[in-house]
Amino acid sequence: MPAIDQFISENSIEIVELAVVDTQGAIRGKRIPAPVFQQSAEFAMSSGLFCLDYGLDVLASGQYSWASGYPDVFLVPDLGTLRLVSWRPGAALVFCDVVDRAGQPVPLDPRLVLSRAQSQAEQAGFDPRVGLETEFYLLDPDNLRPRHPRIPIYSLHDDSYLWPVLRDIQSALQAAGVVVEASGAEYGAGQVEINLGQSAPLAAADDLLFFRYAVKQIAAAHGYLATFMAKPWAESSGSGLHVHQSLRCRETGRNVFWDAETGELSAQGRWYLGGLLHHAAETSYVAVPTPNGYKRSARYSFAPTHVTWGFDHRSAALRALVHGDGGTRLEHRVAAADANPYFLVATQLLAGLAGMEKQLDPPPAVTSDVYAASDADRLPRSVSEAVALLSDSTFARSALGDEVTDLLCLLGRAEQAAADAEVSGWERSRYLESV
Repeated sequence: MPAIDQFISENSIEIVELAVVDTQGAIRGKRIPAPVFQQSAEFAMSSGLFCLDYGLDVLASGQYSWASGYPDVFLVPDLGTLRLVSWRPGAALVFCDVVDRAGQPVPLDPRLVLSRAQSQAEQAGFDPRVGLETEFYLLDPDNLRPRHPRIPIYSLHDDSYLWPVLRDIQSALQAAGVVVEASGAEYGAGQVEINLGQSAPLAAADDLLFFRYAVKQIAAAHGYLATFMAKPWAESSGSGLHVHQSLRCRETGRNVFWDAETGELSAQGRWYLGGLLHHAAETSYVAVPTPNGYKRSARYSFAPTHVTWGFDHRSAALRALVHGDGGTRLEHRVAAADANPYFLVATQLLAGLAGMEKQLDPPPAVTSDVYAASDADRLPRSVSEAVALLSDSTFARSALGDEVTDLLCLLGRAEQAAADAEVSGWERSRYLESV
């Protein structure tokens, strides 16, 4: 590994973090001394890492269970993803693929799911391009509230107190080769949105996960708690994860969603859009994986409630942006900020390709207030509803695999059961003395 040895030497790397993506879309892994990493030793972890719920209880999934003892899986570094962890001198991180003892890919690995979807698009003659934009909150860790109450939407003044944090985040991303296109104040006090540059799907998801990793640690160093929770407070804006996507022809390099002759969305772009809409409801759990996330999709929230699309329409589920060869793309707006980007992008990419294959025309674009009235199908409003659709979805099982689909459904049901059993502060406030 001459190039790797050079990278480690030139950057005085002491520790390499082997990063694995878990089912929720968080980074887990091990820290390996650089000399050990350079010797290509065998790196193992318990397969239980894929079976953790949000409370870190371990669930049983297929061959990975209490009966099997959660046997080891093995980490294979994807050396093309090696990057600096610049806020910790002497550290680097590399994303890993996961195999079993026989060297076969582990079906539960989210990177495998997205890699296969990307390969399918490439085999069909396309280079898919994905740009992810996400929202998050920076909070006072003592009271878990924003430090300033004003809603700073688009203000260059009201959120200036956050700039030292954002500057260090952007510097860390730049050092890691992650492109930041823009950052800005969002619709909630203490809420920020950052747009990452477009890249191939797997690289885009890796960059987003590294971004979340950087945000949380750099925020903590500045005395803030960063959260990607979908809906921290009922009265404040929720946090979403918007997926911008387009396809380029591998032969010509042109954007196949752009019709240069008409200046409009091409037939292929409309069919891709049709596929996204057709499979939106049945894959909603992939986009919104917690009971809390469904509280984000409310009327007049800029989060979609129905399966709709429109040209540059921010309350629709799908927003079509038609700006020439370079800017024509589709923005999928359903996902919450805490979604697993690998499963999310994989299902959307394959839904769009299925729409192109079947030439699925979308319904008419919305041109009015979709919150006031809509005859479109509504999106699921709870984990229970979304899991039922996912479990029965032939498309989801083909896109994610049976093992992943069953595990997601298991996790969803467990999370909904935990939410249903909780007695909230609102309930005590409302009923404790009145009944």
